[in-house]
Amino acid sequence: MSVAEPVVPDVDLVSGVLAGDQAAFAAVYDRYADKLFDFAHSMLRSREDAADAVADTFVTTAEKLSQLRDPSLLRPWLYSVTRRECLKRLESRKRVAFDGEDRLVVMPDEDLTPEEHAESESLRRLVWDAAEGLNERDRAVLDLHLRQGLDGAELAAAMDTTASHAYVMMNRLRGQLERSLGALLIARLGREDCDDLERLLADWDGRFSPLVRKRVARHVDDCETCTRRRAMIINPWAAFAAIPPLAAPAELRDRVLGSVQLVAHSTGPWWRRRIAALVAGLLVLVAVVGAAWFWPSDGEEGGEPTPAPTTSAPATPSASPAPTPTPTRTTPTPGAAVLEVGPRSLDLSSRRSATFTITNPGEQDLTFTATPTVGWFTVSTGAGTVAPGASTTITVTRGGIDEGTSAGEIRVTAPVGTSSVAVTATVRQGPSIGRVTTSDAGCQGGRLLSVTVPVSDASGVASVTVRWSGSASGTTRLSRSGARWTGVIGPYPSSDGGAVLRITAVDDLGETSTARTTRSFDPCPG
Repeated sequence: MSVAEPVVPDVDLVSGVLAGDQAAFAAVYDRYADKLFDFAHSMLRSREDAADAVADTFVTTAEKLSQLRDPSLLRPWLYSVTRRECLKRLESRKRVAFDGEDRLVVMPDEDLTPEEHAESESLRRLVWDAAEGLNERDRAVLDLHLRQGLDGAELAAAMDTTASHAYVMMNRLRGQLERSLGALLIARLGREDCDDLERLLADWDGRFSPLVRKRVARHVDDCETCTRRRAMIINPWAAFAAIPPLAAPAELRDRVLGSVQLVAHSTGPWWRRRIAALVAGLLVLVAVVGAAWFWPSDGEEGGEPTPAPTTSAPATPSASPAPTPTPTRTTPTPGAAVLEVGPRSLDLSSRRSATFTITNPGEQDLTFTATPTVGWFTVSTGAGTVAPGASTTITVTRGGIDEGTSAGEIRVTAPVGTSSVAVTATVRQGPSIGRVTTSDAGCQGGRLLSVTVPVSDASGVASVTVRWSGSASGTTRLSRSGARWTGVIGPYPSSDGGAVLRITAVDDLGETSTARTTRSFDPCPG
């Protein structure tokens, strides 16, 4: 049985590339080219443009990889470079042109049957049709998170933003994608179940334009049948994540590896490079001074005095180097404290508290402060000291927050640098249903009752219905009147004097609340 070769860490590959190792560069290409091409195609919707963007990404990698401060972040750094290459091309177009077959051209996967390929292509087309309503930044966030697997600090690095902002974008996009994809699916699959939708789309040519999308989305919001169907049809996030990936063209590898020539870069932390330069300069100086000291001088045996030889020496650092900018993370110094924080993101959606750890692998005590940037959560320790080789755990506790998504961060500051922990929480709860009131609404084949109920929700109320039962039963959709919802139920037979009402309210996030009450009324005469 063959034994799989160990996977070379990204950190080692970065070191190899910086040392001019062409094999390490090829390994980086083989590890990430397909994923970068798939991501570039999702932004550009063109195979040729995507291939050009990936090729330029690896040219940039060869030239500027030395600027990557943390080699463990190679993956998000590559996505960030690819994204910038794509933005250049989108800017040159002035607008994203989805034209002809190029937007959906996919090379067949030889491992799929024709039926499976057709199903795969159908899913790809469906989800990208829905995602067309999003701007390029939002599409990039969705693709990086759901299909490329980036999260937290990696997602933030790839999008050139903070972790907390990345989480806010993700939660906002969830609702947008659900609404867009839900409307598209209802338009294509729900017309047989809803006469109003059929009339709305009577002249529809099948193209899901922004105008059609808005009309269908508004209809779904106001239609109980379509709202229920939208919730049952598909999970948009799962559908987006399931889009089959695209592989980079085979010829792109030869094109990249054949054209990129590596130049060895000095590696290691800046302080090591500076110390090495100083040592080299001192050695050269010692050599020059030593040569002059031991060289024969005037009057010594050996004849005419000979001038000291000229030694070609590398440039030495200036006496007053430019100051180093204040780092956003630990700047290692031999023997100093070191700040390490993890995890870099916490989600308090389903729990009241979570923890993160501050670790000091350095050789001196580490003093720190941990400061929340918002008031809806607290930390158990606001300041402290971590001994060398030790760590301390800090608990983050959520307070009261409104429905929806809240985000903030904890800034951990130490003399050797700063770090941050992104904190998010998404709270969903059903609408609040107030006191139900009824009044007589006349007799038309039996007693009619007018029903009024106040309903409120932070995210907005989508629909309110009342199911009435007794000697007669039925369901009535209530109409909005400010914060109150009203409607008429019945008729109840003249001999009956009571009704059981079940109120169901649904908010804009799909959360549901119910309330049950019993009402008596005067039967109709006769």
